[in-house]
Amino acid sequence: MSPIKAEQLEGKRTPITRAALELAVANSVRGSDPQCEGLIGIVVERVVPGSPGGANWIVKGVKYGNAQRDRCSTVISNCVEEAQREFMVLD
Repeated sequence: MSPIKAEQLEGKRTPITRAALELAVANSVRGSDPQCEGLIGIVVERVVPGSPGGANWIVKGVKYGNAQRDRCSTVISNCVEEAQREFMVLD
């Protein structure tokens, strides 16, 4: 993929701070399933994208609290996949 294409893909992502992204993903997970309401938080780490136009962040950890782990893992996966297409971490 050409550098211009990669920039165009990245340009479609909304820049966001890591703290704001962690809060947004956690809120999305909590709102997606009643069994995930007890989720405490998501920890995000900035990384070098694995491919041109790839996401520049990954989930480093999850603070489940009293949320149902198995169910929330699936919801987290879906929410993260969507958020990785939408956001890029600034800091």
